[in-house]
Amino acid sequence: MVFMPLIYVSCFYDMEVKTNMDVLNQMALVFMAVSMICIATMSTAIPFVARSRNVFYREKLSAMYSPAAHSLSLAAVELIYTIVLSSMFFHGFYWLCGLNTDTEAWGVFWVGLASSLVLWSYFGHFLVYSLPTMQIAVLLAGGLASLLFVFSGFMIDGENLAKGWQWLYWISPLHYTLETVIMSQFKSQFGLVADLVVGKQVPINQYVEGYFHGAFSYDNINRSLGLLWVINVVLQVLILLCMAKVNHMKR
Repeated sequence: MVFMPLIYVSCFYDMEVKTNMDVLNQMALVFMAVSMICIATMSTAIPFVARSRNVFYREKLSAMYSPAAHSLSLAAVELIYTIVLSSMFFHGFYWLCGLNTDTEAWGVFWVGLASSLVLWSYFGHFLVYSLPTMQIAVLLAGGLASLLFVFSGFMIDGENLAKGWQWLYWISPLHYTLETVIMSQFKSQFGLVADLVVGKQVPINQYVEGYFHGAFSYDNINRSLGLLWVINVVLQVLILLCMAKVNHMKR
């Protein structure tokens, strides 16, 4: 959490925005930084939770703690941990990369980042308790993360996806994460930049919305943030069901 922000800062320290390519660089910076920290959080959560799974099975068989109590305690600890983690990453990354200093912009960015880290951590928990081994959980996590990364809406926006693939765009948590952090970042930026394609000056916020062909919208920030927490709740319900009904312990 200390070295990763420094890597991005070394490339984008105090970056000025003068052309549409500078805007694209900032969007790509936010996309890569947030996506990578989310996936890294899931990857590190899996082995940690896998080590404690047998302890949970022992406590469950001895009727020491109920699955609900264990699930709630795990969720609470992970929530506090990821909030602290997101704060460390945010303060080491955001202010040194020349991003928007408006209160709404950085506030929504941090809330969106923290919500996403919680989500991906819970997703790692779900894989551990639903699958028989940690190795399978790691393999499936890598495959799903890559798939959801591609269909997040940044490299291929939702409006240009073939209809048969749009369902992946709508279920990808990274879609809602990126809509929250990217659109909040540029919502209040009314300054003009040189569009090198059309050869004229355009407002930054209009260029960003046009880049995604309306698939990402400033009006959807609150909706996307709310959906991240809906997914968090759904994941917690699934984790509780796996704890209560699934047992991979070998006798």
